[in-house]
Amino acid sequence: MFEKVGEKTLQTLSSLVDVLRFFVLCTISMFRPSSYNPAMIMVLIKQIYFTAVGILPLFITMSVIFGTIIIGVVISLSTQYGLQDSIGSIIIAFVVDEFAPFFTALLISLRSSTAVNTEIATMKVNHELEMLRSYKIDLISYLFIPRIISGIVSVTSLSILFAIIMLASGYIFAFFYMGMDLHSYKLLLLNAIEVKDMAVLLGKGVAFGFVTMMIPIYSGLNAFDSYTAIPISVLNGMVKLFIAIFIIEVASLLLQSL
Repeated sequence: MFEKVGEKTLQTLSSLVDVLRFFVLCTISMFRPSSYNPAMIMVLIKQIYFTAVGILPLFITMSVIFGTIIIGVVISLSTQYGLQDSIGSIIIAFVVDEFAPFFTALLISLRSSTAVNTEIATMKVNHELEMLRSYKIDLISYLFIPRIISGIVSVTSLSILFAIIMLASGYIFAFFYMGMDLHSYKLLLLNAIEVKDMAVLLGKGVAFGFVTMMIPIYSGLNAFDSYTAIPISVLNGMVKLFIAIFIIEVASLLLQSL
């Protein structure tokens, strides 16, 4: 029993060391000017288009629906419990600090992270990665960094867009339920929002964006040389990704409570 526990512990520590090493290598490469060659920039532009632009119609529609419903519920409950003076702060804290970045990360994970994990795992099984290495192509600069940067840019920008659309669409409920005019609703939000809220939104967008691409890439690289291993790699990658998103969310809540 002790032998099995010790073996499992060593395997877990070894995996953590590998993940940290991959994290450090990718981070260093992101800040290295030589990584940004024309081929890498072309891949980066295409990846940003696939991750952020291609999802815009669905994303905007969901932002309007969630904004109207969720902000309506927040306003209704705040009025019911006599918290009219704190409605602005509650809306900003819930939408900007929590819901917008978290929901955006989940949506990008389900749409793009699975695709990236499958792509890297397929390239690993087909020995395409070995072929690129034989041509002296830096896999981190050419394959991994464009996807990681696209994840950071996409999640951060879409989180900001999601928050703006949610707050704007929330006026629909405020108008019909409370008879609030646009100017009063705008002042309600502007007086409640702080620099801290924007910092939380940007910080969580960057953190979520990084893990939504880095973890699927790492999972794809560790796929076994078999086509049956590809769905297993995607499944393991998604489980680890959702755990990482949950950890970031909990860490953010703890930091904000200090």
